[in-house]
Amino acid sequence: MAVGHTPRSRLMLFAGLYFAQGVPWGFFTVAIMLRLADLGLGPAAIGEISGTAWLPWTLKPLLGPLVDRVSFGRFGRRRPYILLAELGMALSLFAMSFVDPTTSLAFFSILLFAHNLFAAAQDVGTDALAIHILPSDERGSANGFMSAGKFAGVVVGGQGLLFVAHQAGWKAAYLVAIALLLVPALLVLPVRESDAANKPAHLLRDALALLSRRVVLVAALFAMVVDASDSFLFPLTYPLLTKDLGFSQQQVATLMTIGDAVAAVASIPGGLLSDRWGRRRTLAYSCLGVASLDVAFMLSHSLWGNYAFQVAFAVVGAVVTGIVNASTLALFMDLVDPRLAATQFQVYMALLNTRGFWGNRLGGRAAERIPAPRMFGIGALIEVIPLLLLPLLDPRQVPKTAASED
Repeated sequence: MAVGHTPRSRLMLFAGLYFAQGVPWGFFTVAIMLRLADLGLGPAAIGEISGTAWLPWTLKPLLGPLVDRVSFGRFGRRRPYILLAELGMALSLFAMSFVDPTTSLAFFSILLFAHNLFAAAQDVGTDALAIHILPSDERGSANGFMSAGKFAGVVVGGQGLLFVAHQAGWKAAYLVAIALLLVPALLVLPVRESDAANKPAHLLRDALALLSRRVVLVAALFAMVVDASDSFLFPLTYPLLTKDLGFSQQQVATLMTIGDAVAAVASIPGGLLSDRWGRRRTLAYSCLGVASLDVAFMLSHSLWGNYAFQVAFAVVGAVVTGIVNASTLALFMDLVDPRLAATQFQVYMALLNTRGFWGNRLGGRAAERIPAPRMFGIGALIEVIPLLLLPLLDPRQVPKTAASED
């Protein structure tokens, strides 16, 4: 099968690459963190290590220009970049397998930073490659499979590799993690990028030209508000469920896991739906769906203490959230200039992350002053804001200086 030249092979390629990101991330956030706790590291040390893992991901917009400018000649621009990043991920994991974090915590943290820097670079290259080789009518479904692939990788890397570590030791778990993240790299080897995709961008000139387009500025604003009610309501969620409603930590953890799993699976049909209906139409309906669920939750206050009700609502909400996520990512792929694919798309992703900043801060302060039911009503109003911007997000208004591959 010619990878990248059929719809099925493209879905397999990008789901596999996102799986390769998810495996080590799940390994660190679940298995390794539990190991560090068992080794006696306190919350402060664990917090510093987890912060070290997150830091490289904030640098993704700085990695974008590197992908857009540096070419490897006949080997392509994004394919070698992805393969080198995968190799760096594997080597850093291999080195970490020989380090005892209790005696060499600083060196362990350096290797962890390096690994996540390579993982972030792989993510930037993967997204840029997707923009170039995915036809517009496949971007929704591809983003759905990417989300599902990454979630599957997190589960395998977390619970799966923890089981391997308990059965065969931690070195074996590291080696299995390396194998799992390298297997998808084999799919990248036969991919060929078009000559048009390999032409370097004139970053400053092209970026200034893009900023003169209203649609690009509206897209930036849209990124900061789409589905922002989730961030706004997040600070309220855990205190509400545990302190006010009396659910146990295990019940709450199960509820959140169910929500994450359903959202990941729902992103697949959500992406397919956006390919069929169009991004803006799908987003309009799904954002209205989230707003309606917030209103319905607000009005069903008397049922909040029923755990079955909470599970049912979490499942329905996760389905709609999965649709929003897949459609949003596909829309941003449609809204980039292919020659600035890595840079522009990662800027949009960085702006998406600002929702967590302003939403959590505003929501946390509001939750201390406003009754919980009313908070969900405000969340519904926030969810309507993106609908005002959707009519202005026409991908045809974005210059296409390089054609995507067929």
